[in-house]
Amino acid sequence: MTGLGPRTPSTDRRNRVVLAALGLLFTAVGVVALLVGVGVFGDDRADRPVLDPDARAFAADHGWFWPVVGVVCGLIALLALVWLAQQFRTDRSHGLDVTHDELGDVHLPATALTDAVEDDVAGITGVRGTRVELRGRHEPSLEIAVRVARGTDVPVVLGQVCGPVLERARRALGRPDLPAQVDVTAVGGVRRGPDVR
Repeated sequence: MTGLGPRTPSTDRRNRVVLAALGLLFTAVGVVALLVGVGVFGDDRADRPVLDPDARAFAADHGWFWPVVGVVCGLIALLALVWLAQQFRTDRSHGLDVTHDELGDVHLPATALTDAVEDDVAGITGVRGTRVELRGRHEPSLEIAVRVARGTDVPVVLGQVCGPVLERARRALGRPDLPAQVDVTAVGGVRRGPDVR
C-alpha cells in the first residue's frame, strides 16, 4: 500500500505561500545582518551591540515594554500552533449515508468501502499496491492511487479501475454518480487518470 499525505490542496497551497514569504523575510533579515556585521554600512554600525543603550534604557524606563513583548511572542506562538494544526486537517470522509428514510439511516464507514475497492483493484494483473480514500464530507468522491509493476499495460489497468471496479463500488453504494479520481503510478512516472463522473 502507498500513502499520500493527509493535507488538502488548499492547505498545501497556503503552506507554500506562507513558507515562501517567511523564507524571503528571514533571508532578507539575515543578509542585512551579515552586511552590517562585515562593515558594509560602516565600522561604527558593525561594532555596535545588537540592542543599543537607548533601546535598553527605553525598556527599563517603561514597565509595559516587556509585558507587550511577551504578549506579542504569545500571539506568534498561538499563530504557529494554529498553522501546525492546519497541517493535520483533511477532507477525508469518515463514511457515507447509504440510505436515509422513514425506517432509519444506514451509515457505511469509509474503511468498509475503501478496503473493498482496494481489494478489488489489487486483483488486477500487474497491480503491486493501491490506496483508496473517500474524500469530501458533503459531496463525497473516491481518490484511487494505484502502483503497477514495470511493463504493465497502464491503459488496461486504468480501464479496469475506471470501468468494472468503479461500477461495482457505485452499485454497492447505490450511488451511480459517485465521482472518482484515479492515479496510476508506473516505473518512470505517474499517469493521472481521468476524473470519472
